[in-house]
Amino acid sequence: MVKALFNFENMESHGEPIKPVLHQLITRTPPKEGITLLKFFSGIGTSLEAILQLGMVVQRYFYVDIDPIVKQMASSRMMEFITKFPQQFATTAWKASFTFLLFDIQLIQKKHMELLGPMDLIISSWECQGFLAAGFGKSLSDTRSGLFTDMVQLITWA
Repeated sequence: MVKALFNFENMESHGEPIKPVLHQLITRTPPKEGITLLKFFSGIGTSLEAILQLGMVVQRYFYVDIDPIVKQMASSRMMEFITKFPQQFATTAWKASFTFLLFDIQLIQKKHMELLGPMDLIISSWECQGFLAAGFGKSLSDTRSGLFTDMVQLITWA
């Protein structure tokens, strides 16, 4: 059974209408050679670490986060992951992780996503301050939480 997660009526990103994000139970087995993983708002790499702890092999990993301090921390953790999970995460898996895509999701275009090729797994979160009382309840009109529409558009292009 497939369900739409949100109502995207009249929502746009990059000048294009946003299509509903669909979700369904994943029933396929990851390829033996490993998955291609894309992570938006990547932070310090905890999602990647969780995937590796689950025993999955990551063949290619792409990192997107605009914060340079967080990016530096994540980059240093890659060596930790290679040491801790040598059979699952080779140096070649993250060779282009921090250089292939732009770090600001608002600057990533459809052509960038097409160059990545097929994705096995996309993990994403986004800034949620606009939905909090402390964020003045601006919802998606908050500049930080509004990145949600950009994130959804990128996922539909993948």
